[in-house]
Amino acid sequence: MEMENLLDKFWFRMILVMVASVYITELGSMDSLATRLRTQEFYKEYIATVLISLSIVELVHFTNNRLDRKLTWHGHVLYRLLLQVLLGWMLPLILVFAMATLYFYAYDVDIFRTDYLYYGFPFVVLLILLLNIVFIMTPYCLLGIQHLKGNHGVAILLQVPDEPVQECQPAIRIKVQDGISALYLMPEQIAGAYIVDGRVIIRNKDEKEYLTDLTLDELEKEYLPMDIFFRINRQLITSRCSCSAYKPLEYGKIEVDLSIPVPVNTVVSQLKARHFKGWLENKQG
Repeated sequence: MEMENLLDKFWFRMILVMVASVYITELGSMDSLATRLRTQEFYKEYIATVLISLSIVELVHFTNNRLDRKLTWHGHVLYRLLLQVLLGWMLPLILVFAMATLYFYAYDVDIFRTDYLYYGFPFVVLLILLLNIVFIMTPYCLLGIQHLKGNHGVAILLQVPDEPVQECQPAIRIKVQDGISALYLMPEQIAGAYIVDGRVIIRNKDEKEYLTDLTLDELEKEYLPMDIFFRINRQLITSRCSCSAYKPLEYGKIEVDLSIPVPVNTVVSQLKARHFKGWLENKQG
């Protein structure tokens, strides 16, 4: 059975919004749902709630995906948490309040004289907080389930060339994890690899991070060609195209400037500094 993150499907998010909107619409109502279903006011409120809720869900989903691509949790926990709170929670709350105010204003009603701030808005505050938590945790939970099942029944996604291959030839491919799916990358797609909290992370040239079960030693010796990749230190391997500059440090060490963000130090030891310079200079151009 194929495992997938249903939250990435618009139709699934739409169903959740439609169900939750019924509950939000009925918060604070003195009449039963059966009675309200026979009134026009219910459908006006329900449609407005669906539109507002769908806008917020899509905003939180988009924000979380953008943050995952631009600023991962690996090595940036506090900064990522701050942005998640500001962009994924506080901003949607402000937009919800603004849209709800416009809705009541359209009916010549002051929102501060309604029960919305006592019943509806506190629920929305909690709902958006839970929505952020669900969007963040679901991929990790699915990945954990996959590991517990020993990778059985998981979809394997292969990245294939754009042009058809006339003959299948053996090539080095590196298995990585993208959420709950297994993905195979070619060495030329990789910008660097590093260790964070005991796990090996591979970053491709689009700056997306993947998990891998391989060690840096295995990547260095068996998968990443030495003419393209260099072992900067025990925590980092980088490709030549990711090295933009370097500067000397004390005791003969050098610090490498990379074109990709990495949460580990980029210092080359004195013993390897000369080798790195030769590797970089000989392979440039």
